[in-house]
Amino acid sequence: MPAPFAIDPATGRLRFPDWSLELRPSMPQREFVAATAKLNRDNLGSNGGWQRYSIRQEISGDRKLGIFLVFFNELLRMVTFSYAPKDETWDNWSEQKEAAQLHEYRQQLDAQLGGKTTLPWGKVSAINNEKSGGTEITIQFSEET
Repeated sequence: MPAPFAIDPATGRLRFPDWSLELRPSMPQREFVAATAKLNRDNLGSNGGWQRYSIRQEISGDRKLGIFLVFFNELLRMVTFSYAPKDETWDNWSEQKEAAQLHEYRQQLDAQLGGKTTLPWGKVSAINNEKSGGTEITIQFSEET
């Protein structure tokens, strides 16, 4: 099944075709809010110039996608996302499934970014987050972009 995201290695633009959503380095917060008005978006609060949002919805192919976004001074600075089968729950979680998901995420990133993790517009990684118990892709945009 194809990845539910596409990253342009030259620009850092991140597309989620199932939602017709495109994010980019230093995207203004007001543009993000307008672009996600019809999605299940949660405002997670702000403090000291930082603003956080999350989006969670089903996507094609019986999968779900979750995105966590961080803005600083109204510009997009970080995006973390993960996708999994719609029926995945804590009841059927296993380390083996998380390891397989991490492998898939890294393969997708390698294919899209040519094996690079540091690019002029930011850094990309796929990790197993021990705090959440889940696997995720994180993009940290450079402040210069």
